[in-house]
Formats: sequence, structure tokens, C-alpha cells
Amino acid sequence: MSSFIFLGGDLRMLYAAEYLNKTYDCFAYGFESAEVFPVPAAGEIIPCDYAVLPLPLTSDGVHITMPYHGANPDLDIILGAVKQGGTVLTGKSCPYLERICEENGLELYNYFDREELQILNAVPTAEGALEIMLRELPVTVFGLNVLITGYGRIGEVMARMLIALGADVSVYARRREQLAKAECIGCSPVTDDELVGKLGDVDVIVNTVPATLFDRRRLMRIKKDCLLIDLASKAGVEDMELAASVGVKVIWALSLPGRTAPISAGRIIGKTIENMCK
Repeated sequence: MSSFIFLGGDLRMLYAAEYLNKTYDCFAYGFESAEVFPVPAAGEIIPCDYAVLPLPLTSDGVHITMPYHGANPDLDIILGAVKQGGTVLTGKSCPYLERICEENGLELYNYFDREELQILNAVPTAEGALEIMLRELPVTVFGLNVLITGYGRIGEVMARMLIALGADVSVYARRREQLAKAECIGCSPVTDDELVGKLGDVDVIVNTVPATLFDRRRLMRIKKDCLLIDLASKAGVEDMELAASVGVKVIWALSLPGRTAPISAGRIIGKTIENMCK
């Protein structure tokens, strides 16, 4: 039977380990202060067939993210966590990790790149954004004027949820086929030429584009008291201070699945890893 050691991360990783523990031997390291612990704890690094690294992997390119551990250890601890010729599974990579694996003959695979994870992960991400709206706004989602920027996996799930709740949803995208898809489910399409003019009309903006979409010129056109929820890995707002000064509340909501639905998000990761092993 194959063995897995999960090294750090948030509660998603513990629930991914719990899912895989039904079929494989799973251990977890770096979760000493976690209130739940559904798999055997590894008090010290145990060499396994697979080492599973967290999402996000690192904040500085050198150390593993371990919020439930006393410190963030160097990535080279994986050398004691994987058997010779073993496999490292990561939720995004970095040059340092790639060098360690290459120099020591370890296989390296990225579970976050898998399409099935990306599709399923869009649901807890969109639900997390919806929870932010419900918490931050003094009005109902019904009748809300919402602009979604970007129409990938998350944008589409977000649009369907909001339409079901009675929101008036517009979608900005550069590709015409994405705008056509959005229009087919009841959204108003917004082109490049129309975006600036649209910004003054919306109550909420949900950004899914990992680029600086809201530069100073566009920020100045957003109406006061608008809520901007940024779901992208790279901030879409150029100047946070300017946004605050003109009355736009920006919430950069990273890793929402791990905070709002760690059990579901963890099972998605666990099932994805199971598919990769098969």
C-alpha cells in the first residue's frame, strides 16, 4: 500500500489526507495547533512514497507554508519525507522546489494544474465570494447590480449563483465567445470599450482576472461605496490607497475554499490526487 505524508498548509490538506486515508496510509506533519486531526500525526518527518505540499506552497520561494506549525521550514525538508525515487505532489511550484527534486531524482507533479480540480474548486470559491457579499452589504443580493470581470471557471459559477438569487449580472471579458456564453445564461455582456462606462453603475465588482485590470483611471470611475471582491491570485487593483480614498472597499480574497469550505475543498484535492495516482 502506498504511503503519503502531508507537509503543512491549511485545513484543506488535513481533509485531503482524511479522504486518501481510506485507501492509503496517510500521515500529516506541521499541524500541531489544528483543532481537528483526522489522520495520524507525524511527530517527525516520515519517509513515504508521496509527499504532498500545500496550496499555496510558499510565500517567499524558500519555506513551506505551515500556519498550524511553530515555523515555516525550508523546502528541503522534503528530502527526508520522500523515499528514494519517490514523488512530490504540490499545489503550485517554485524554482527552488524544482531544483531540489531534479537534483535528488524525485518526480514532481502539480495537482492544482488538474482540470477536474480547477472546475470543482470554482464552487467553494464562488460560495466564499457570495458569503463576503452577504456579510459586507446592507442589502439583499436580489436586485443587486453586479459586474463580474473575467468569465473562466469561477466567473461562470459565480454568475449562475447570482442570477439564481435574482441579481442583475453583467460580465466583462475580452474574448467574444466568453461574452456569448455569459449572455446565454442571462448576463449582460460588457466589452473593452464599454467597461469604463459600466463601472459607475454597479454595486459590486467580482474580479477573477489575474492582472492589473483596475488602474488609477478605472478606479476613479467606480461609484462610491462599491464593493470590489478580488478573487485573482494577482491583485487586480493597482492602487489600494486610492481605492479607499474614493470610497471603494476592496477585499482581496485569496484561498477562499480553505477558509469557507475546508472539508469540501480538501476532498476535492484528495480525489484529484487519487486520480493522479491511478
